[in-house]
Order: sequence, then C-alpha cells, then structure tokens
Amino acid sequence: MKRLLVLGLSLLLGSGIAAFAVEVTAVSGSKVEIFSRGDLVDVLALLQVAGVKVGFSAASGSYVASTESHEVHFTPGGSLAVVDGELVSLPGPVRQLENHVVATVETAAAILKPLGFRLVGNARALSLLVAGQVPVLEASVLASGEAATLLLSGLPEKPRVVPEADGFRVVFSQPVQLASSPSGAGVFSGVQVQEKELRFFLASPWQLAGSELLENPLRLSVRVVRQVATLAKPQARTQPLVVLDPGHGGEDEGAKGQGGLVEKNLTLVLSRLLAAQLQKAGVAVRLTREGDEAMALADRVALANRLQADCFVSIHANASPARGARGAETYFMSAEATDAEAAQAAARENAAAGDVQLILWELAHVANMEASSRLALELQTRLNRLSGIRDRGVKQAPFAVLTGTTMPAVLVEVGFLSNPEEEVRLSSPAEQERLAATLAEGILAFLRSRPAATPTP
Repeated sequence: MKRLLVLGLSLLLGSGIAAFAVEVTAVSGSKVEIFSRGDLVDVLALLQVAGVKVGFSAASGSYVASTESHEVHFTPGGSLAVVDGELVSLPGPVRQLENHVVATVETAAAILKPLGFRLVGNARALSLLVAGQVPVLEASVLASGEAATLLLSGLPEKPRVVPEADGFRVVFSQPVQLASSPSGAGVFSGVQVQEKELRFFLASPWQLAGSELLENPLRLSVRVVRQVATLAKPQARTQPLVVLDPGHGGEDEGAKGQGGLVEKNLTLVLSRLLAAQLQKAGVAVRLTREGDEAMALADRVALANRLQADCFVSIHANASPARGARGAETYFMSAEATDAEAAQAAARENAAAGDVQLILWELAHVANMEASSRLALELQTRLNRLSGIRDRGVKQAPFAVLTGTTMPAVLVEVGFLSNPEEEVRLSSPAEQERLAATLAEGILAFLRSRPAATPTP
C-alpha cells in the first residue's frame, strides 16, 4: 500500500542553507529563502511556499504535489511528470542534491503551472504568482542635476524600451501593473498603464538618453537627461564633440554569426571602448544609445544635429551570403551606391528605417561630403593596417542613418559576422580594444586636420 509522508516546510528551510539560497517572494508578498545551487532551486520548498501539499510515495520513489483540483507526480532523476493522470515531459530533469530535490527554474515553473501558480525570475530572485495574477511593478526615480534614472523592479520578463516623441514605452508580452506613479522632481508629466505596456511621459525639457537591463534580480534602468535648449548663436566649445552610433539595438539585432555574436552587442561594446579612447584624448563623446534599446535611425541623426557634433560615426558589422567575405569598409553618404555590394549593405542597414526618403545631400552639403570622404579615408587607411583585415576600401551608399546629418558622417563596417573566422576575431576582447584604438586614431587625425571654424552667419 502507498504511504504518503507529508513533508514539513521546516525540513526544507532549515538553518545553514543561507550560503546557497535564493529569495522567493510568496503570493502574499512575504519573502523567504530556500536552497539553491547554481541554476538549480529547491522544488519542494517552492511548492510549500506556494501552499501546495507535498507528499512522497516510498513505493514508487516519486513525489506528489496536490491542490483541491490538480495533482502532479514527479520523480528525482527523471524528466517526466504525471499531471492529472496524463504523462508530460518537463523542460529538464528533477534531481536529488544534498538532501534537496532540485531543478532549474524553468522545470520548477512547469511543475507549478498545472497547480495554478506562475514562477518568475531567476535562480537568484524568484516570485510566485497565482496564475492569471498580473505582476505589479515598483518604480522609483533618482534625479541629480541634469540627469535622472527611472528604476523598474519586479519585472516578470525582459521588456523592450520604445522611444516616443514625448517620452518612452516599456513593452512586455503580458499584462503588468504599476504600484504607483514615479515621483522625481518634475521629470515625468504622467504615466499610462496600457495592459502590456507602460507609457512614461517626460516633462519638458527632459529626454530619453538610454536604458539598461540589470540582473539578479531583473530590473530596468532608464536614463533621461535635461535637454539644453538650442541657442540662436552656438556657444563656443572648448573641446570637439563626436557622436558615436552603435548600430541596431532592441529587437533589431542586426547581423548574427554562427557562433552567437550579435551585431547590436558588438557595436555597443566597440562604441564604449572607442568613447573611452577619445575621452582620454580630450574629446567629448555622446552615444546615440547607451544600452540595448531600439532607436529610430532618424532620431540618431537628430541627436547629432541637435548637439552640433563635429562628426558622426556609425559602427556596424557586416554580413554576406558569401561566407568567405571578410574585411572592414567605411562608407559616406551618397544617393548612388559605389557598387552592388555597397547597395546591398545599405539596404540591409536601412531595413529598420521603413520607407526612407533619401535626400540628395551632396547638392546642399558639398562641404560635408568632402569632409565625410576625408574622415572615411582616415578610418579606412588605419583599418587596413590591422593585421588580418582585408582592405575593402572607402565606398559611398545611401545609408538612412547618414541621411540628413549636418556634419561629416561615416558608417564603418568592422568585419563580417557571416564569416566564422572573422566572428571569432571580433569576439576577442583584445581585438575589440585594438579596433577601438584604431578608430580613435583615425577620428583624432581627422579632427586635427580640420580647417579653422568660421562663425555661422
């Protein structure tokens, strides 16, 4: 005869576990620590925190978790469960570890789901929700001078940040709620909760600067800055200003190599390294995005124009159907592509822009075209000197992100992620540092070669 041994919570949450523990927020809001090790968490403890009755069948060696209407049987060492009499596969195995029954968060969530609970978070911070319960997010604002940071905590998943003309939206794949509207010295003029997204309205003159996802626990940090009004007569700067544009971002990943290197991540790393190099040389730098957020190509250009930057450099990584394609190349704006490959590169990078109305800027900004070609040559010449990089030359193409810039502007493709060898090279931190130093050298050479500025009439 089966004999069920009901397990007490005290057996699972004993002293001495804290060295390997994860904090769990129960449905009631109370917090408790349970055993964890790496990406594994104590399944039995989670079930009992949820208030689920847990028993053990000595005859079959399996555990049974039950509510009034549902029952789940699972066995340590197996990846199968019996849910209300039906055999189902679990995402991974349930294991026995140091007198604890453990599994990954994904597997634990699969056991809890039929019992009416949702498990969100990771192996460092978890939350139990009743199925159908809407996660409630906490928002806080820290304002300091010309900058402020919005911190969203209690996230059930990684959201997207979408810039808007009057603020930004934080988009989820499921409904969410906000505990209270953030307060922060007049930074926000309002907040709207629209089922699966939160829309934040920024008070004038604040504007979105960037966002970043923080782990353990999962949080979203959104940076905003106080916009400085454009003066009729620009104030003289004591140092040159360069705007760096890390290509792609957010849902737009750009190219992706077979080894997993993603263009949007590579371009952000390179831009940060390049910014550091330029700042050491006394150059002011602004990035169009400082985290993994989406940003319209037109907004990137508008930022550079508003700041009246001395030059604009958009950083990308290439891709080609020909796996052997390799090397770096630098582009500057033209309504006509240099060749078929240049046209294909522009079409790929312009995909995120939708219908782009290309303007013949060479007619209105001949001086910028000439300066852009000099900047492109300074960069490409130095990229050619790097060992292992084939010279693909300076090219012209109608890139949307270069359209409308009122300063010298170029787009650099540092290599081909579609080429496995180049992907490995571009994944190397040492190579990334080397590329950043090379690009900095080219930009500094261009800035030193500029003719003396004359006042704008």
